[in-house]
Amino acid sequence: MNKHFSYNQFGEGHKIEACPVSYQQVNKNLIKAYSSIVLIVLTYTLLTGHYWAMYLISLDFLIRVFVGIKYSPLCNFLTAMMKITPLKPVLVNAASKKIAAQVGLVFAIGVCLFHLLGYELISHIFIYMFMFAISLDLVFNYCLACKLQSLYLTYFSKR
Repeated sequence: MNKHFSYNQFGEGHKIEACPVSYQQVNKNLIKAYSSIVLIVLTYTLLTGHYWAMYLISLDFLIRVFVGIKYSPLCNFLTAMMKITPLKPVLVNAASKKIAAQVGLVFAIGVCLFHLLGYELISHIFIYMFMFAISLDLVFNYCLACKLQSLYLTYFSKR
């Protein structure tokens, strides 16, 4: 049985497990398509050793996280493509997707930074971790970023 606890309600020592909530919503199909593109780029980068697409993905993540999803070139392209498909938008809470985008930005910047510094092994480790996290979301609808946030709130947040 999975209960949601907070320090205020139950005191110290209880695990906090909660997904963030906001009043904004985002199209789940758009995010799944975005994740699929990122997974393809990661695979391409890993197989070919060409990082140019990863740099573009990192730039798009920067825009998406710091400016907004409305200004992301990849999200705009995917939104336009979805208008010509029969897929109906599936709106979900945007807060968990924002945290996942922030974690994705950390991974993307890590891949590019370690590549630029010449640490190929560490860059590949970041690629594998990023691929694992995206695959969990795409295949099992399991948000690793939400679980990381729950761990952070439980063990490291200030009360």
